[in-house]
Amino acid sequence: MKQAARSQTTQDRIISIAREEFAAKGYAAVSLAEIVAAANVTTGAVYHHFGDKKGLFVAVAEHLEQTIVDEVAATRSQAGEGWDDFVSAVLSTLQICARPDIQRIVFQEAPTVVGPAEWRKIEMNYAFGMMRTALRQLKEDGLVQTEDADLTAQITLGAIIQAAHGIATARNRKAALKNAQETLRLMLSALRAEQ
Repeated sequence: MKQAARSQTTQDRIISIAREEFAAKGYAAVSLAEIVAAANVTTGAVYHHFGDKKGLFVAVAEHLEQTIVDEVAATRSQAGEGWDDFVSAVLSTLQICARPDIQRIVFQEAPTVVGPAEWRKIEMNYAFGMMRTALRQLKEDGLVQTEDADLTAQITLGAIIQAAHGIATARNRKAALKNAQETLRLMLSALRAEQ
């Protein structure tokens, strides 16, 4: 195996173990020593690839953001184009964001660990950026009625995040997800331009 491939394999293993640890215990309760031992790597490997524990956390959070984008993109390519595609993507995003590991790492811990302003910049490259791009295109195509697609993207993503939090704490998560999706569908319908 070539050095670059070994290096990527090591990074992937560290991220995978760190994701499990951060999701189970939270950033503050996880020691770098636990991650190193579970990943069967040296502390030097973590420092080499990620700089420090915070750098590793950012890599894990960005990995999860990319996971959300990739999974939503996969559903979008199946759903078609336009309005129905957008609604399908929003509902899929909610379902993905309701996962406990994504909840804890991306929505609860990342803004605190990374800092709200810095985390917002990172989000712009992932879920928020995707939402903003989709709404700008829908506005350009005359499919949504909004004066400010960027603000609408923030509001829509905020609704998804809050719904995901509600699902995470619900007794019956399956029912909560269904109710949240129906509520989001109703909210989104108010954005749709008259056809």
